[in-house]
Amino acid sequence: MCESAVYLLEGEERTLIMPEAARVLITEEGVVCVDLLGERRTVEGAELHEANLIKHEILLKRRES
Repeated sequence: MCESAVYLLEGEERTLIMPEAARVLITEEGVVCVDLLGERRTVEGAELHEANLIKHEILLKRRES
């Protein structure tokens, strides 16, 4: 499969948001992660930091004000 784990970076720490996201949508409010069953998790105020497709990892960070 081609799902990826989505993490939120806060300083040096990573917090797992979704272990197997099938879609990641960037919106004005933040980032929406969707798994294969359609479950959604929204991270408000976040933006894409890095997408490592080899490791199946997507890293988010908070938008700077």
